[in-house]
Amino acid sequence: MKMRTEKNSRKFSLKWGLVGIIIACWILPIGLISAATGYYITHNINDQITGTITTSANNSLKIAVNQLDSAISSSRYASYNPTIRDAYGSFNRTGDANELYDRVTAFLSQQYKYDDKFLITALYFCKKPDNVYYTFNATYNATSAVQEYRNHAHEKVRELSETLGSNIGFINADGRIYMVRNILDGDYKPYAVLTMQLDTASMFAGIKNIVWGKDTTLWLNDTPVVLNGEQLTPDRLGIVLKSNSQTFRNIGGRTYLYGMNQTGVYRISYVIAVDISPLAAELNRFKIILIWMGILIVPLLALVIWFFTRNVSRPIDRLIVEAGNIEEGNFGVRVVGESQSIEFQYLTDAFNSMSSKLKYQFDRIYREELALRDARIMALQSQINPHFLNNTLEIINWEARLSDNVKVSRMIEALSTMLDAAIDRKGRPVVHVSEEMMYVDAYLYIISERLGKRLTVKKEIDPSLLDLYAPRLIMQPIIENAVEHGIQPQQKGVIVIRIFREGDNLILEVENDGAMTPEDESRIKALLSDEYDAANESSNNLGIRNVNQRLKILYGENSGLSIKMNSYGHTVSRIVIAINQSKQ
Repeated sequence: MKMRTEKNSRKFSLKWGLVGIIIACWILPIGLISAATGYYITHNINDQITGTITTSANNSLKIAVNQLDSAISSSRYASYNPTIRDAYGSFNRTGDANELYDRVTAFLSQQYKYDDKFLITALYFCKKPDNVYYTFNATYNATSAVQEYRNHAHEKVRELSETLGSNIGFINADGRIYMVRNILDGDYKPYAVLTMQLDTASMFAGIKNIVWGKDTTLWLNDTPVVLNGEQLTPDRLGIVLKSNSQTFRNIGGRTYLYGMNQTGVYRISYVIAVDISPLAAELNRFKIILIWMGILIVPLLALVIWFFTRNVSRPIDRLIVEAGNIEEGNFGVRVVGESQSIEFQYLTDAFNSMSSKLKYQFDRIYREELALRDARIMALQSQINPHFLNNTLEIINWEARLSDNVKVSRMIEALSTMLDAAIDRKGRPVVHVSEEMMYVDAYLYIISERLGKRLTVKKEIDPSLLDLYAPRLIMQPIIENAVEHGIQPQQKGVIVIRIFREGDNLILEVENDGAMTPEDESRIKALLSDEYDAANESSNNLGIRNVNQRLKILYGENSGLSIKMNSYGHTVSRIVIAINQSKQ
């Protein structure tokens, strides 16, 4: 009892084992998968948001740079084309201001009126005449644009132009962005100033409409261009803009994308405040769903444990308790209580039935044991010791030798060999074929002494097969059957023993010249079948059946014994043994 308790202490409870399996194979994987899925989706969405915004910003910035480069290239045409220079030279010679007005406005209108990058284009000369010449986009309100330029931008343009030289400059006048450049003479000295109001809504539409962008500010050199919302200042945000770089980061609870692109002519910088709160709200809802999934797992686990305890664990505990009572010798105990499941109810009924039968069998066997005790004692007392029998045969053999009765001595030796094979003190189920032939020779010697010259024995044996194994005394019943049914009725005959190999099988054949009747063949067929009831058969017939069964048990269904007639009308007993000596 103590040993069983110690063994049980090293085992686990089925209920808690199930709980552990549920946690390890259900809750833990679901939790890990949910956490990993949430982490992956969150970070994947964040990466996609970052990638989408940065890609959109890069593409929009490229378009804006191309537009700005195109505007700068268009502005250079006023310097390279001699029209303005020739018109101004003619004015200096003739003083004809009207001609100068006509030629300058015609040039500006021809070059810039239909260029949708510019809303108005203004030109004035650094010296006389002190006039400003304009052209404007065909779709733009020229009156208000010119008035805004005169009132808010012209003086700033004059101040900026004096510092530009041959460079490009930008100014912001009440939210209107002007590009300024000097027109140079042959000595590379400015004699006129060209000012263009940029259509920022068109040129920077891509940056203005970046996905999830809320506040957007550009800088052309140091001139701010507010495209959306409020103006964002890098210094106030603690942002350091680096040339040809782009950064996406959170600052003060907001997300910003900022960067700078430096060209040979100008520098364009940007700061974009990104509002991803709608996506964050969706992610939070997704996280809440995952959390609720985790919470709902707990009652599901409790339900599984309750169901398992009620329908599996408790019925098993009842069976274990009553099984322990039987183990302690209390036969006939019964499991009380109905099980909810069909399977455990069947087990309960089967256990109760088994317990009742066990008690009945135990009582009956106990009574029989009492009745047979004396009979067993008497049987044990009457047994002959095999050593005594062998020793007795040896004494008789010596007496025969001392009397020079060689024939009797050899018969005793053959009988002793057969007796050793039958007793088999070493308990070997198989022996070498050579040893089996030694037993066959001993048996045939005894038989030949009885039949004399009427019995002829021939052997056709492959010597290379003598080291293989065969079941002990497997051929003696076959040869005995050949003698009794083939030789004895005729009082003479021939027995041929063959040992050869056929594929992967060892073949042992015993042929006698006796014939079988159809009744004999039917009887042998029935005797060798598995379904035949051999309770009333003779010992010789049981030996034949035993040979077949032993072969099939040892070597499988493809091995066995067959007894048939050959083409000469002789009876051939054929033993087939699978050559797989590793199993022997």
